[in-house]
Amino acid sequence: MTSLNVYMSQENFWILFSKKVANEATPEELAELEKLIQQHPEWQYAIQNLQDIWHADPVIDHSPEEDAYLLHLQRMKEKNIPFTDTEQEDDVYAIHRRKKTRLRIIYSSVAIAASLLIGFFVFIKPKNDSHPGDLALKEISEISTRLGSKSRIQLPDGSIVWINAGSKLIYHKDFGQTTREVELSGEAFFDVVKDKTRPFLIHTKAIDIRVLGTSFNVKAYPDDKTTETSLIRGSIEVSIKRRPDNKVILSPNEKLVVENEPKSDSVNVSNDKEPLVLINKLKRDPRDSTIAEMQWTENKLAFDDEPFKDIAIKMERWFNIEIEISDTKLAGTRLTGKFDGESVEQALEGLAYASRTPFVFERKGNKIFIHR
Repeated sequence: MTSLNVYMSQENFWILFSKKVANEATPEELAELEKLIQQHPEWQYAIQNLQDIWHADPVIDHSPEEDAYLLHLQRMKEKNIPFTDTEQEDDVYAIHRRKKTRLRIIYSSVAIAASLLIGFFVFIKPKNDSHPGDLALKEISEISTRLGSKSRIQLPDGSIVWINAGSKLIYHKDFGQTTREVELSGEAFFDVVKDKTRPFLIHTKAIDIRVLGTSFNVKAYPDDKTTETSLIRGSIEVSIKRRPDNKVILSPNEKLVVENEPKSDSVNVSNDKEPLVLINKLKRDPRDSTIAEMQWTENKLAFDDEPFKDIAIKMERWFNIEIEISDTKLAGTRLTGKFDGESVEQALEGLAYASRTPFVFERKGNKIFIHR
C-alpha cells in the first residue's frame, strides 16, 4: 500500500467515523469503517480518544470548540457529506443556541481536531526503506508521538504498548502472523503477550531485546547519552550491538544502562570503543512502591536522583518546550521529584524549592531560561 493510499484510508476513516457518531452512516458505511479499524489496530488510541470526548458532558461556551466545529464543517463540505441546516450558520453565537444533539456533533469535531494534534500518526513506507534493526519489510506501520503527547496502542497479537513523547514505533504490517518484531526510537513501555512459538523482538539503535512474554520499559532516544531497559516482570535477553558477543539476561526489578555510540561529528572520539554497560536495581518510592521508570505511563513525570540537565531534557519532551540552563554547577545538581498534572512553571517552582542550589527561571515564548 502506498503512502497516498494510506492517507486516503485515514481521510475515509475520519469521514466514516464522523457520519457514525452523527447517526448518518449507512450499514455499508459502518461495515467499511469496521474493516478499516481491523486493518489498522494502531488507530485504536485515536478512536478511544474520540469516543471519550463524544460521551463527555457538553460544555457550550468554549471558543476553541466553536473554532474546531467550523473548521470541521468546512472539511465535511469539501467531502460532500450532507449536513442539516447548521451548514449555513457561520455566526459563532448561533452555536450556543443549538440543542444537545447538535452539541454532540461539536464534540465529535473537537475530538477529531484533538486527535490530529495529539501526536498520533500512522504512515506506510515502501519495502526499500532501511531501518536501524535491518528488518526486511515489505510494508510497515509507523506510529509517532509528538513532543508533549503520549499514546497507548494494542498490537495485532494483543500486546499493549505505551509510547512516550517524541517517540516512534515501527512494525511489519504482517506482525504476529509468523514473527513479532518492532523497532523503537524513543521511549515505550511494553506489556507483551506470552507466545513461546513467536518471540517478541525489539530493535533500537544501541540494543536488541528478545522476550517471550513480559512487561518492561525501554528508553532509547537517539540523542540521549544512554539507552535503558527496565524490567518489571518476566525476563528479557538483551544484545548490545557494539558488543555482539555479549548477551545480558535481566531479572525482574533490574535496569540495564548502555552507553550510546558517540555522534559521528564528535571531535577526537573513537566509535570503536566498547560501550559502558551497567546493571542496577530499580528503586521503588517508599511512599507508594512506584517505580520512576514507569510513572510516565500513568501521566506522571518522575525522576530519582538525576542531574538537572537530564531532567530538563525530560521536561522538554513532556511539555514540548525548550529549556536552557546557563550555569554548569546548576545543570549538574541532582534532583528527585514527581509531578502529576502540574504545568511546567509549577514543576520548576517545586524543583527550585527542593534544590540545594537555588535558581530562578523566566519564560519567553516557548523557551525557559534557568539560572542562579
